[in-house]
Amino acid sequence: MALIHTQYLADNPILWVCLLVGILICLLSFIVGNPRQGPVIFSKNFVRPPQPLVTDHAARTKVLKQRFNATRVPENLDAVIIGSGIGALTTAVLLGREGKKVLVLEQHDQAGGCCHTFVEKGFEFDTGIHYVGEMGDGEDPRILIDQVTEGQVVWIPMDEAYDTVAVGSPSYIERYPMVAGKQNYFRKLLEMFPQEKAAIDKYTKFLEENKWVCIGTMALKLLPESLTKLLTRSGIHGLIFPRYNKQRLTSVTEFLNSISENIELKAVLSYALGDSGVPPSQMSILEYGLIINHYMGGAYYPLGGSSEIAFQMIPIIERYGGKVLVNCPISEILIDEAGRAVGVRVHKSSGDLNIYAKCVISNAGVHNTFKYLLAKKISAKSVYYPLVEEIGSSISYITTFVGLDGSTKELGLKAGNTWAAHSLELEKMLEEYFALKVEEAADLEVPYCFISFPSAKDPSWEYRYPGKSAALIIALCPYEWFSAWEKQRCKHRGEDYVDLKERIGRQMWIQCQQVFPQLAGKMEYIEVGTPITNRHYLGYPKGEMCGLDHRLNRFSPDIFSKIRAKTDIPGLYLTGQDVVTGGFVSSLYSGVFTASAILNKKLLINLHLASREIKLERRSKDNCLNTILPSRACQHQQGWDNRGNWHRTRGRHEGPLYNR
Repeated sequence: MALIHTQYLADNPILWVCLLVGILICLLSFIVGNPRQGPVIFSKNFVRPPQPLVTDHAARTKVLKQRFNATRVPENLDAVIIGSGIGALTTAVLLGREGKKVLVLEQHDQAGGCCHTFVEKGFEFDTGIHYVGEMGDGEDPRILIDQVTEGQVVWIPMDEAYDTVAVGSPSYIERYPMVAGKQNYFRKLLEMFPQEKAAIDKYTKFLEENKWVCIGTMALKLLPESLTKLLTRSGIHGLIFPRYNKQRLTSVTEFLNSISENIELKAVLSYALGDSGVPPSQMSILEYGLIINHYMGGAYYPLGGSSEIAFQMIPIIERYGGKVLVNCPISEILIDEAGRAVGVRVHKSSGDLNIYAKCVISNAGVHNTFKYLLAKKISAKSVYYPLVEEIGSSISYITTFVGLDGSTKELGLKAGNTWAAHSLELEKMLEEYFALKVEEAADLEVPYCFISFPSAKDPSWEYRYPGKSAALIIALCPYEWFSAWEKQRCKHRGEDYVDLKERIGRQMWIQCQQVFPQLAGKMEYIEVGTPITNRHYLGYPKGEMCGLDHRLNRFSPDIFSKIRAKTDIPGLYLTGQDVVTGGFVSSLYSGVFTASAILNKKLLINLHLASREIKLERRSKDNCLNTILPSRACQHQQGWDNRGNWHRTRGRHEGPLYNR
């Protein structure tokens, strides 16, 4: 289609009016077109009071670790999903409500993707869900997760200081807390930087504008592709959403330099680079604002750990006739002679097995799907194929898992995260560190670490693992440092590999103790996971943390509008963080996008209407009865007794919250 120049439209106002009227008609047709037809997908009636938390490992294993066997595959499948992350599970639940029979296949030995947890030597560790924003009662993402878990996952508010930036050497560390609540957040910034009021005012204004920019961002995903092409190629999208283009093209470094010369303030405000793995000079303020706004209302953690999410969703999928099976690596997406995706090939040592369905949904990421799971003669014709190289993969990470002797109270641990750096020059430090060879870096101080205590965030931990605590220390890490061992078997990679990762892990633990000196001598267990560990368990080819890269070009209108739940290969759909952007909530919503595309329904409008009903009903109730856990302080003072029970008179739960 030839480009329509905006100047030509300006010179011909009648054409301009006609074009806008046409677009308006298309928009109205898209928005109001029978959103409620067919079975009810979202309703307040799907949400039940949370049942007692199941802590018996055998009972949880029975749900989360159902090994693949051909006899367990349902007949007459409507959809088969590759991978079992939150996008896959959400898609499966929503399709099930429409009467579709769905099979979810996971290559790992446990379902849940980044939501899974593991237990070693009596310590439980999470792997990908460390904190989630917008999970307060009545917030839209909370309403959605309640819909697909039927309200069975309880979200615990973390401390008011959900993130703390810690900068300095062992002799002196300066702490900068990020606190929950819009007014509290900006008031705290002003307390820490009283001379920077003008800069903080500009920062506040930017974050307010960012909320509206989301509308322009989502329009590129939700509107019909033909209309999106017209809007972007004509320049009309940029005229309607001018701030979208401004924010997607402006880097965090550029923006912060424009509002302040204070190096300390700019470093503290740049801390979110760890959430996307992108340096400030390459991260757009569009995405940066999404991250900051996401957590500004406070952060939450699922009661019972992140595996509780999959544990609650799998029985719902099974109730609709579906199944979630593990230990099931997929080697190929099957394409028929007409070019349609019709199933998957399961690779087993006993022999490959083909499973057929009316459509195939990949939660394995764009890179895996179009570079490894499709025959090249098929994938090379797709618009997605060149995007893999054009966007690239996000960076990987290394994780040190530490088991501690002592309870949360005994060790003085907080239900908040710490981002620790030894210098204010975050990007320079990381560039210099990544430029080293792994042998050189192994004994050096890691420039930037994320420190988290899942045991302190989850009140059930002290009942499940009394007298113990867990710490996670995570640092960005180039995949190339460990790629030499990528073809060797997990846990059989040789002494050189083990020595390198343990040296880095010990250094990370030393730095953790510098920030939390009370942990000295408390380590009982330590294990280190590298980028190739991530590759093994999560299936990403370079162990990447956020799938496709999140640098500036990711959000260009052309690229962002092309990556959709419905691909250009008939019968093949995508779900997960590559569909929109990284993170739990984005992946959660991707399931709605995918189910909408398959069912050809406007499920986001369905969700909005149901959310409106839920919010109106909640507003009519007393706030005390409306909140599961009003604040962290209320957990023990108002709701919890010393046996782990949440009392009906003090919250929404009745009776024991734990079922041993």
